[in-house]
Amino acid sequence: MDLDAERTARIAAMQETARPIWETTGDTDTLQQFLKTNGCHGVEAVFVTMNLLNCDLAEAQRAFFNAPCRDAERRFHNHAMDLLDEERGMA
Repeated sequence: MDLDAERTARIAAMQETARPIWETTGDTDTLQQFLKTNGCHGVEAVFVTMNLLNCDLAEAQRAFFNAPCRDAERRFHNHAMDLLDEERGMA
């Protein structure tokens, strides 16, 4: 199984595992905490979120980055974007 197939399988499995949480609570913060607690991070968590919420990538990213439990990821992402902007002379 190649990396893409493995990632796709992980996303599908976590989506089904997290579905009852989403359907019960309808709360994106609770969903993100569940995903984080169960080892689902980064791109995979965003794709699980996008699939469960039936939303576009931008909305899924907002749900991911705005969840209190994802503060470290948000700070890392913001710092990385700031560094890229500085490198390009945009800061």
